[in-house]
Amino acid sequence: MLLIGFLISLYIAYGAHRRGALTETGALWAVVVGTLVFGFGDGIAGVALVAFFLSSTALGKLRRGERAESAEPSASIIEKGDSRDGLQVLANGGPAALFCCLYALTGRSMYLVGGLASLAAANADTWATELGLLSKSPPRHILTLQEVPAGTSGAISAIGTVGMVAGALFIALLTWLQPGQGSLLRTLLVLLGGIFGGWMDSVLGATLQEKRQCVRCGEATEQSRHVCGGATLVTEGIAGIDNDTVNALATMLGGTAATVAWYFLVGR
Repeated sequence: MLLIGFLISLYIAYGAHRRGALTETGALWAVVVGTLVFGFGDGIAGVALVAFFLSSTALGKLRRGERAESAEPSASIIEKGDSRDGLQVLANGGPAALFCCLYALTGRSMYLVGGLASLAAANADTWATELGLLSKSPPRHILTLQEVPAGTSGAISAIGTVGMVAGALFIALLTWLQPGQGSLLRTLLVLLGGIFGGWMDSVLGATLQEKRQCVRCGEATEQSRHVCGGATLVTEGIAGIDNDTVNALATMLGGTAATVAWYFLVGR
């Protein structure tokens, strides 16, 4: 299965790199992550990984095509562009690869559930972000509920929240492609773990993620150097905890929550 996983991942990563969806490092790590998930995740995890990547890429193209006016300010806030680099691939798919490796080593199904839930969390966050940027009204801070610019970490909107739930549900429903004992419970836990991870991404983004301010124009941003050319300083959060770190923590938390729940309910 590892060889099959490698060949499938190589094909997808190469095509994604050619189309600008992945950088060179992103394509390299996509092959590594994909090989482990396909090879050790009983096939269903590989299907979920591909579904996550293809759906999030399609939504990204849809969002760029719409160019909602309310989403324009995000260009001066968000640090990275539309092509996923290696750190983004690891943040979204790394936890799933880890859970799948644990599943292969121990044979305990709770780790497979954790891997699926971590992918559901990654998909929930990505769908929430992409659809949230299409909102015609400004998003609100998840803790203070005050209006904030589009693209701000820790911001939520009605359409983004719907996207988060739909993204988790999309991956959860795919688990029915592998029927078996406890499949309904697995689907439910993947859904709940995905939603939990999606919400935690917003909470961690609002509390721990570093917030910066441009020393030249004074605009709030997540960029180490603002689009205006000015350097930026950390004004809130913890220095060094960026969006990739938050994504990795959130996806891991979503997977861990589902793993623990499966253990207590099923015991293996």
